[in-house]
Amino acid sequence: MTQSPRKSAFGKPSSSGKQDFTKPVIVANPAGSMKPRSNAATNTQGSRPAAAAASKQSPVARAAVPPSEASLIRAAAAAKISPARAAAFHILSKVSNSASHSDDLLHSLAVNALSAEDRNLTTALVLGVLRWQLHLDAVMRPMLQRPDAELHPAALLALRLGVFQLLHLDRVPPHAALNESVELARANGAAHAAGMVNAILRRVLREKTTEAANRSTLAVAVTPAEQAHPAWMIARWRANFGGATVRRIAEYDQAEPPSHELFNADPALPEIDDGSRLVAELAAAAVGLPKRILDCCAAPGGKTAVLAVRHPDAEIVAADISDKRLDAMRKRMDRDPATASVKTIVADMTAPQTAHMLREGFDLILCDAPCSGTGTLARNPEIRHRLRPSDLPRQAERQRQILANALRLLAPGGILVYSTCSLEPEENEAVVAAAMQDVEGIEQSAAQPIAERIADLSPEAAEQLAASAFADAALRTLPGTQACDGFYAAVLQRKN
Repeated sequence: MTQSPRKSAFGKPSSSGKQDFTKPVIVANPAGSMKPRSNAATNTQGSRPAAAAASKQSPVARAAVPPSEASLIRAAAAAKISPARAAAFHILSKVSNSASHSDDLLHSLAVNALSAEDRNLTTALVLGVLRWQLHLDAVMRPMLQRPDAELHPAALLALRLGVFQLLHLDRVPPHAALNESVELARANGAAHAAGMVNAILRRVLREKTTEAANRSTLAVAVTPAEQAHPAWMIARWRANFGGATVRRIAEYDQAEPPSHELFNADPALPEIDDGSRLVAELAAAAVGLPKRILDCCAAPGGKTAVLAVRHPDAEIVAADISDKRLDAMRKRMDRDPATASVKTIVADMTAPQTAHMLREGFDLILCDAPCSGTGTLARNPEIRHRLRPSDLPRQAERQRQILANALRLLAPGGILVYSTCSLEPEENEAVVAAAMQDVEGIEQSAAQPIAERIADLSPEAAEQLAASAFADAALRTLPGTQACDGFYAAVLQRKN
């Protein structure tokens, strides 16, 4: 669906792990290129309007392509590599070798200058390889003469692209996937490995319909979707949630996340994913007529906008540690009368706050803390390749500091909703328990009665949430169990 500027304004990713965006849905066409599904089939939130055709794109836009990326596309054309595969190779290389986010790179000037079909194929290749990378490696590495050998980065990436297309994109002609993967290796410094890439991909093609295509370095009972996640992640989820739930989470993470499954459409609200909206709606419903509201980790601003629409008469303050992201949020909010009155302030909530704007006395606080993002792997597949178990204690300590400092800003009787898009108890229940020890006079309230006051939940979603999304007074959505990303939310109140 083509989004208005306001509805798509809050759809950018957060480097902190908070996620408020989605990707366009992709399907293959018989010619092997990719095209977006019809509006009726997708209704995808946050996606960017596609150009009608490459020939109609602005010459100015084409001229604005960064030289390095433009030269990459020209070199690919000379090597008989499609622009989409060349762009995907370039983006995957950047994601692998830097802290770059795939979503940012997929919306770069160079990618936007491609035809609509090539942009969609690029997106499918990048997200597909990132989602399936560990399984792709498990399929092709046993076919190497030395399975544990260190491959040239270009050869490894070409193999991953080729194997993904052969196993997961049935409408891409196998010869195109195979030949262009070989050319990608050759054109990017791995000419010596071109023969190996060709041989491995031909073997994958031969064996794709046999059990040999499902080789695993994990336990026999592990599904390909589970295998596409780090083993330590699957093990801890299995211990925390059980095997059946883990399989649902893993399957959910391997596809485009659903949209508009929980809520009835509301044209007054920004276009954010259902899990993010659920948290914002829970916070908005927690206090009837708040006079002062704080969103203390606000950027990119989707949840702040929901609070502003639901409480138009309240004074709303949006704080974030990043002045750059807060400035971008400020510009977006100024374009919409519903959010133009929101006040913004740069603040590091890991430290006690003394600014006048953040003086004690908020009736409602949303503390959507930066987190590991393990509940959003369908949207942010690179997280699974970057996150380590040792990162969780560091995240939890920062979250504890943020939450404790936010709790100190509550007015007597005020309510704070603490939330993350993490599935990990260290970042959720443990943080809440620790912060309640740090700050006196705080008690936890049940989230379910508040959630029952959310007006726009569809009847089916309300019934599903009531049956499976509340435990220990908190709200928890699990990907694949609920039709949204994984979120945790706890409601905390300061005693009078």
